[in-house]
Amino acid sequence: MNKKNITRHKILDSAWLLFLNQGYEQTSTRQIANNAGVAAGTVFSHFENKIDLLKAGMHQQIGTIIMQSKETDVQHSPRLKLHHYAQPLFEFYCSNIEFSKILISDMIWQTEFFELQINDFKALLFSEQPQFDDIKASIMMDCYFMTIISGLNQTTPDPKKMLRMLMNKIAII
Repeated sequence: MNKKNITRHKILDSAWLLFLNQGYEQTSTRQIANNAGVAAGTVFSHFENKIDLLKAGMHQQIGTIIMQSKETDVQHSPRLKLHHYAQPLFEFYCSNIEFSKILISDMIWQTEFFELQINDFKALLFSEQPQFDDIKASIMMDCYFMTIISGLNQTTPDPKKMLRMLMNKIAII
């Protein structure tokens, strides 16, 4: 890893820890820079703004969850694969409600940032199938994201209820 990537990861790791400890709104980019041991301008040479830091942090965390879930994935049908991956993802979203709501609201209007990750996830769901069904995969993703939105809007978000809701929706497809 080159020096630029090392610095980027240091900034991202510092931001994520501060977001977890202080909350997103209470964390400044100056605090992130100080914690990472870099100049404030260095943060902006790697990330355009604070929301980009949060998106990159969430992207990294979600990627880790998916990688860990791949290790135990023995499912063949897209529906069962979605169940397998949604469970730890819903737990993550519910334990990081503030970040998840910010991420989802930003994602609605800036889908290009997450497009590759979403397409990879869709392909993963159909990896055991003889052919990829983009329409079915897209509908499954719509159900998945609407379940996240609905679940996070509850007074007490519950990943198990969200998973049941998602699977009830998917059963109709």
